[in-house]
Amino acid sequence: MIAVLTALTLVPALLALSGRRMLRPGLLARVPGVRTVLARTSDDHAEEGAFSRLATRVQRHPWLVMGGVVVLLGVLTAPLAHLELRNSTTGLLPVGSTQREFVETLAADYPASTSPAVTVVAETSLTQATAWADQVAALDAVATVDPPAAAGPYVVIGVRPGSLDPGGAVARDAVQQIRALDPGFETWVTGQAAAQIDFVAALAGGAPWAALVVVLATFALLFLMTGSFVIPVKALLTNALSLAASLGVLVWAFQDGHLEGLLGFVSTGGVETYVLALVIAFGFGLAMDYEVFLLSRIKELHDQGVPTDEAVRLGLQRSGRIITSAAAIIILVFAGFVSGRLLVIKEVGFALAVAVLIDATIVRLLLVPATMTILDRLNWWAPAWAVRLHRRLEITH
Repeated sequence: MIAVLTALTLVPALLALSGRRMLRPGLLARVPGVRTVLARTSDDHAEEGAFSRLATRVQRHPWLVMGGVVVLLGVLTAPLAHLELRNSTTGLLPVGSTQREFVETLAADYPASTSPAVTVVAETSLTQATAWADQVAALDAVATVDPPAAAGPYVVIGVRPGSLDPGGAVARDAVQQIRALDPGFETWVTGQAAAQIDFVAALAGGAPWAALVVVLATFALLFLMTGSFVIPVKALLTNALSLAASLGVLVWAFQDGHLEGLLGFVSTGGVETYVLALVIAFGFGLAMDYEVFLLSRIKELHDQGVPTDEAVRLGLQRSGRIITSAAAIIILVFAGFVSGRLLVIKEVGFALAVAVLIDATIVRLLLVPATMTILDRLNWWAPAWAVRLHRRLEITH
């Protein structure tokens, strides 16, 4: 909000104060090599250029381009099928850090000092808890159970699953099996695996409402901007494909560990749960920004009576440099996150950089022009009542 307010107030004021001095060549323009690059890339009003030529090639074979892009995005999305969500602790620390070495050395040399992966807090007597602990020890996913210990009106029972991974599948099975028991008194199951299960459940519970708000808001805003029912649906679908592909690359790189050596990390065997939420939220917002950049130019031309194919070609030419420049800046920012040592920061930066790269290139430069060319006049379809509503409420320049 601060950035929007600044763009609407401070920036115009500075431009007014600068006056025609803004049109003078800058210092970079005096450098011979840079001057040539600026001459070819800085003018976004040129009717013909690299982006219009790319759009022309796409429009010659729109079905082929759309099919190829969808297949490519499907391949990138494939690793998402075996996504493993994690809620890691010391595994997020960089290998070689003193904090991680301390924890690992303590666990290796003094195993009795380590906390159990699963802890059960029971509101009952020590005698009843001890008897019930035998049932817990008999569960398939449980290896051993620590002796119950009284803690005021409660009893604490340490449970050690049959795996050294405190957030892995075995630990999660142990949590679910313990929670499925009916001891006859109140119990709470805690630990890394339990927290992970609860966090995922909380996300799943709120996800439908969050998705509904996003879909309705996106549909309403794009409808008011374009007057179409088709374009908002297409935008939602293409953004979903783009996000799925970026998450698939994230799984391939971090969960499967294919980029461990290049990015300098050790895989925890999954993707952090809150990283997934962050990437979906920020990735969708950034993708919608680029969608609006492109659609605003196309709609502007369409309103002037330009045929759809021509509007798409010229619209891509006029907005392509803006989209590419904005994407490059964002990618550089997130690339800085990847250079950090903390694993969760690496995951967020990498996933968002990939999301922007895919969206600003494969989606905006290929998929969107191809689908709009195929749909042609259907791009602008809306029922009669919606057309009347749009005339009253439309968002125009």
